[in-house]
Amino acid sequence: MAAKSKENELYTTAKHSVNLGDLVACMGACKKYYEVTGRKIKMMQQKNMPAAYYPGATHPTTSPDGTMVTMNDFTFSMIKPLIESQEYIHSFEEYLGQKVDLDFNVFRGKTFVNMPHGAIQNWLPFAFPDLAFDLSKPWISLTGKCPRNILKQVKGKVILNFTERYRNGILDYFFLKNYMPDLIFAGSETEYFKFCNQWQLTIPRLEVNNFLESAYALKESRFLLSNQSMLWNTAEALKTPRVLEVCQYAQNCINGVGEDSYGYFHQVGAEYYFRVMYNKTMKQVKPQRGG
Repeated sequence: MAAKSKENELYTTAKHSVNLGDLVACMGACKKYYEVTGRKIKMMQQKNMPAAYYPGATHPTTSPDGTMVTMNDFTFSMIKPLIESQEYIHSFEEYLGQKVDLDFNVFRGKTFVNMPHGAIQNWLPFAFPDLAFDLSKPWISLTGKCPRNILKQVKGKVILNFTERYRNGILDYFFLKNYMPDLIFAGSETEYFKFCNQWQLTIPRLEVNNFLESAYALKESRFLLSNQSMLWNTAEALKTPRVLEVCQYAQNCINGVGEDSYGYFHQVGAEYYFRVMYNKTMKQVKPQRGG
């Protein structure tokens, strides 16, 4: 277990340099640290780090010059409310070269993890075994009421979230046309239009002000159908119902742990698990009153 910060007895500083999903995944270790030591984590996030993905991968997070990066000013501001809402987090600030107590990048070497494979939630405990935590229990919690604008959008809906990275190219989603009244898409405008145009879907796009609101949307919706993304990692951390498209190139989210979590690689699995979760969550849909 790392020593507490000499600068402040109230918190321990930790450095993180990569993407949103990785950050959400490592929150479980932060929660465990707080439970063991009683000290909160001051998370220091590095911005505009050049991103290295598998060949051909694209990502919407870029620096001002258009270079793909792991986190920029916009994504930092979007994730900040969610991170700082957690009991075990002291604050979420930019890393500018400060000395830290915990380096959450240390496992990103071949001596620790054969990235990008394996369960991303379990990467950090390879470097910090004393921070291993129960993956079947939530490590992100929501204590307040869901904002009305979010509840109105997602109640009784299935959330779709498909990013441009970590996609499985052998699947099609034309079957979703049969469920359009029950669907809403969460993601950027580019992701939304690309997915809906490709599979001929006419569905709304979820409007949020930050990723804390996205987390509330997950909690109040029926379930999430998603590829490997930040939103899937958030659903995994919340333990809300989730169905995962697994990428054949970089399998770093291999099904979730706990109840109401399924993963698929082939078409038969995509349609089967969608129906399973759709039918299982039917009770969340209020029957319409007769005229």
